[in-house]
Amino acid sequence: MASRRPETIAKREKEQARREKRERKQAKKDARALGEAPVTDETAEGETPLDDVELDANVAAGEALD
Repeated sequence: MASRRPETIAKREKEQARREKRERKQAKKDARALGEAPVTDETAEGETPLDDVELDANVAAGEALD
C-alpha cells in the first residue's frame, strides 16, 4: 500500500471536520424547527443567562459575593 502525502491527510481531516460541523448545524436547525431549545453548557448546569445578568448587576452595585 502506498503511503499518503501529509497534504492529503490534512485535506481529508479538514473535509471530515467540515462534514461533522454541517451535520451538527443541521441537527441544531432541525431541533429549532421542532420547537426544542438547544442545550447549552449554562442551561445544563442549571444557570440561566438571567443569573449572569443579576450577578453582573450585583458586582456593579458593589455587593459582596457569597
